[in-house]
Amino acid sequence: MHNLKTSLLQKWISWIFLIGLVSSPSWANDPFGNSTLTPNNNAPKDMAFDQVNWNRVQGVFSWITMARGYSDTPWDSLGGRPGWMTIEDAYVKPIDPGVSEFSSDTEIFYIVFEGQPLDAPAQFAAAWFEMKDGKVDSNMPVDKDVIELDMNQRFGYFEIYQPEEGWKPGNYQVKIFYGSPGQALHDINIIGTMQFTIK
Repeated sequence: MHNLKTSLLQKWISWIFLIGLVSSPSWANDPFGNSTLTPNNNAPKDMAFDQVNWNRVQGVFSWITMARGYSDTPWDSLGGRPGWMTIEDAYVKPIDPGVSEFSSDTEIFYIVFEGQPLDAPAQFAAAWFEMKDGKVDSNMPVDKDVIELDMNQRFGYFEIYQPEEGWKPGNYQVKIFYGSPGQALHDINIIGTMQFTIK
């Protein structure tokens, strides 16, 4: 009889867990604006990358930083951006790394990174959102950038462009995503966040 009660209790707990998992908005929330769900403002705060002491391993990155520019590299990649390969070959080097404040007339800045060695091609994406009262309150990003890295590529950058209507002064959060090439990216794919301010 005791085993029967334990078995029934385990089944009920399993069903409750499964229902909670499937109905959780964080699994369905599309960071690129295809969802009408409320943003998850209860996301862990420790997902923020260290933007001050940026030159160190952070998650899947050997380093990651905001920068006003990047160094030239010797050839073009298939995607039309300057190429990067391994640490022994061409690389992308940040110019003025660690910056996070920009004037409202800034047309473009970058998030530059060196990734850890990949065992398969990967897709990285950045989507940036306006913040109000210290929180992101919209599913619709201001804009986004997506790049793919092959197994032998380690360096890359995101291009953060000024919106067509111009920058609104204030704070912005960048969500950085990781997945397989062609994969739809959702909140579950977020590997870190960064912030910048438009003055």
